Amino acid sequence: MLTANRTVSLLALSAWVAIAMPAEGQSRPGGPNPDKRLGAWERQLVLAPQLYSRLTWAERRLRPTGLRKLEKMGRTLAPAVAAGTGFPSLRDQAEQEVAASFVGLAATDISEAAFIVLSMATKDMDDDIRMIMAEIKATSAAKQKLRDLIKELNSWISQEMSKHPGSEDIDNEKVEKPGTTAGAARPAAKTPVPPVRRMTLETKASPVIHLEYVKAPVIPPLPPRNPGLTVSGLKFLLDDLQGNLDGMNEMSEMTSLRLQMTMDRRSKFIQTLSNMMKKIGTTQETLAQNIK
Repeated sequence: MLTANRTVSLLALSAWVAIAMPAEGQSRPGGPNPDKRLGAWERQLVLAPQLYSRLTWAERRLRPTGLRKLEKMGRTLAPAVAAGTGFPSLRDQAEQEVAASFVGLAATDISEAAFIVLSMATKDMDDDIRMIMAEIKATSAAKQKLRDLIKELNSWISQEMSKHPGSEDIDNEKVEKPGTTAGAARPAAKTPVPPVRRMTLETKASPVIHLEYVKAPVIPPLPPRNPGLTVSGLKFLLDDLQGNLDGMNEMSEMTSLRLQMTMDRRSKFIQTLSNMMKKIGTTQETLAQNIK
């Protein structure tokens, strides 16, 4: 059961989503639609040339044991970067971990190594974000398949109703009609439509920054067009499909909101990281000798 504080938090977040997020397949006035928004985010997931060159240098020149230590520090800090933890505290933590792991480093070497660690943390965060974006695309494809099934089912229902107007529910009760033999049975009952269970959407967390997202579900096909299926049963099936689509829309909006917040934090962090790089000297060769 949700606690009172968490319930309030979820309600507040849902209200924010209703205001900030566009309806499915639409965009805010003056804002991009979901596909364009994903494309814009993907274009942002590129490290600035100076950050990329530092990471490339570290991978080429640092000893494997030292590189693995720095990579581990980066993975440890990545969740805090994604959560928007203040940059000064992240920088201090990175420098403290570097100083503890590589005893004897000069202050300039510690700053340089901490910069590399924070760049690695950003790269790890970006890998998680790319994975979540791929899952969002898969979920969008699943929702489109549901829409197609709903459209097809609506057409199916219309066709069945046109064949038998006013006779949605034919059963095999015994009834008396004028001019018929008492107790005569109606035609055999139609085959009931197998119900579609409401999908249980699976929420997972990305491996490094632990950002929650919705796993794209597998959408089952419609039942075969058996002429014995009842119209009322088909309508129940339609309600189930629509309910599944509504649930997916709601949860995917929450995923998009979390991703938007993470991208905003990433942008601020990258800018601060670039400013940090301008303040540290070029001491890479010395660093390569001392990071073991």
